[in-house]
Amino acid sequence: MYLSKLSVQGFKTFAKKTSLSFLPPAVDRYPLTSIVGPNGSGKSNLADAIRWVLGEQSMKLLRGKKSEDVIFSGSEGRGRSGFAEVSITLNNEDKMMPIDYSEVTITRRLYRDGNSEYLLNDGTARLADIQLLLAQANVGQRSYSVIGQGMIDHILVSTPEERKSFFDDATGVKPLQLKRHEAILKLKRTLENLTDVEMLVQEIEPRLRSLKRQVSRLSEREEVERELRGMETSYYGTLWWNIVDELAGVKAQLGEIDGRILEKRSELEVIESRTKAVETSETGEDAGLTALQKVYREKQRERDTCRQAQFQIEKEIELTKVRAQSNWAPLPLLKIVEEIDGLDVLLKNLKSLKDIDALHLAIDSVLDKVVGLNKRLRKPNPEDIKPDPVLLEKKAALALDEQRIKAELVEQEREIDSYAQKEKQVRTELIDMQRELREKQTQIHLLENQRNSINIESARFEERQKSLNREMDEAMKESAVAVRTKREEYAVDANAIYPEIQRLRYKLELIGGIDPEIVVEYEDTKKRFEFLDVQIQDLKKAINATEKIVIELDEDIATQSKKVFALINKEFEKYFKILFNGGSCSLIKLSKEDLKADEETEVTPERVFEDTGEAERDKTDAIRERIAAYDDGVVGIDIQATPPGKKLKSLNLLSGGERALTSIALLSAIMAVNPAPFVVLDEVDAALDESNTMRFASILDDLSKNSQFIVVTHNRATMEKADVLYGVTMGDDGVSNLLSVKLEEVASGATARR
Repeated sequence: MYLSKLSVQGFKTFAKKTSLSFLPPAVDRYPLTSIVGPNGSGKSNLADAIRWVLGEQSMKLLRGKKSEDVIFSGSEGRGRSGFAEVSITLNNEDKMMPIDYSEVTITRRLYRDGNSEYLLNDGTARLADIQLLLAQANVGQRSYSVIGQGMIDHILVSTPEERKSFFDDATGVKPLQLKRHEAILKLKRTLENLTDVEMLVQEIEPRLRSLKRQVSRLSEREEVERELRGMETSYYGTLWWNIVDELAGVKAQLGEIDGRILEKRSELEVIESRTKAVETSETGEDAGLTALQKVYREKQRERDTCRQAQFQIEKEIELTKVRAQSNWAPLPLLKIVEEIDGLDVLLKNLKSLKDIDALHLAIDSVLDKVVGLNKRLRKPNPEDIKPDPVLLEKKAALALDEQRIKAELVEQEREIDSYAQKEKQVRTELIDMQRELREKQTQIHLLENQRNSINIESARFEERQKSLNREMDEAMKESAVAVRTKREEYAVDANAIYPEIQRLRYKLELIGGIDPEIVVEYEDTKKRFEFLDVQIQDLKKAINATEKIVIELDEDIATQSKKVFALINKEFEKYFKILFNGGSCSLIKLSKEDLKADEETEVTPERVFEDTGEAERDKTDAIRERIAAYDDGVVGIDIQATPPGKKLKSLNLLSGGERALTSIALLSAIMAVNPAPFVVLDEVDAALDESNTMRFASILDDLSKNSQFIVVTHNRATMEKADVLYGVTMGDDGVSNLLSVKLEEVASGATARR
């Protein structure tokens, strides 16, 4: 795996999108890329960009104070950017990164409003997932993959605890530690859950015992209640349906009486209507004649109105003719001359026509013009003026109405003559009808008295039924509805069974009242207790399984760390002697006892977990003790370096150049033992003199067999070893620009490319 491309846009001084492509590895080595440029041109920003896209969160390491400091802030000739974006493309054909892509692109984007996102091959991803992938590929923003400006001797001035985190990357145990970290977190959560569940069980168990005792008492009560319910059903069922039958009989009698009363009242209404008709027959005769005469007079007035309307329409028609004749005006003389001239032309054209048909058409045209001119010159005849069609339609409709009214008048005259001939014979018939009317009224009165007696009896039964209904609801609750709804044969003596019912009720009072919901609560509590008990067993199994995983990971970490640490120590001594032409050095593992730190700086298991993100405060002492048992005892790394001819043991006594050489030797040793896919070195050779720079360049050339190096440098010796040079410049607008040079092309006469 190697870094094939870096794209930067809006990051620090790289306002516009800038891309750097890196050569693929050759047969025996990785090409070396150098980034050069004057001070302040922004070349170190490329190293910061790589560190940033790998997930760096510390703004101090990125040479800023706030997160938005990485976004291009603008200049005199260019406005500020709204976001910063950095992408790196990794060639993963060797599947060093455990993902099914031959090319992996990681993108980090930050907007000025504070929103940020990580992308993996253009898909949204979490930082933790990206860091895990990078750690599995031996790449990380805090490891030796990116050595920023002024950080070459950071490993020397770091605390032993910080060095341990660095060497965890160097020995390749970081992926195992991440898995261990997840296992420890899972173990902590499981232990916390186990504690919570056990506390719940302790709270539930006493309540469960109390509920169990109450349920046993409730079983005895249920037997008595079952017997009581049976007796109450028979007792109340007998009383209820007896009342229902008696009430139904009364209702039937009442319905029969109501029917007879209704029949008599109908007969009474017939007699009353006949009586009224006879009583009003004399006066009704005169009133009827008066009404007919009134209608006759109304029809006469309607006929007169229709005739008046016809007269008005005829008057309007005649006025229209008069107005048309009055408004006529003759043609002007000029118009008459024009018409005659037109006729003259047409007559002359007739002489030249030879075809008979054409001649006939021309003659007809002349004749039409002559007739039209004649009409326009004469005053119109009143008889020739046509009236308005609307007025004619109204006149015709009124004529039809007049005929209809005349016919109705004839019919009214006939009815008046017929009505006057009727006879008046009603006196004897009226007396008989009045006698029959009094007899019907007496019969209805007797029937109503009988109905009132039945209603009183029905009311008594209904009141007894209501009282029994309330008593059943109170005694039987929901069961009362079934007894009242479904009829059964209850062959019991109600008076004999009632004392037994009273005895059973008294027995229930002696047992005492128990909430029926106690059984539901008992079942729910029992299920809850059994569920929690199963959960406790499952949690204990999970704890045992997780502890086994942690122990296995600890064994793997210890084995690999011990083996690789010894190799790094050996290579460290080798490269130290190369760079210093002698001397001695070593790496030493430290325990808590070796550090002898005070309480404030004491290295606890939590401090060790903090390096892998496990800085959570434990909830209980038992959890802390259990997790602390997995500590391997190594909490720091010490470095001893003695240049030739000196007897120094403290790293603080080394000069700046000596510290740089020591750091380079240690970095070279790590790269030789556990090479990273790519390494970014930002001016790590700045403190070296010319001879040491040449040794450093030779070591880089040797290490390029296993790793891809991208070096930001000012030194000529380092540039000479490079296969590709990227030059960074900055114009007046404060924006960094890029020039690229392949040295093999320069040797053949090519020039630099932007």
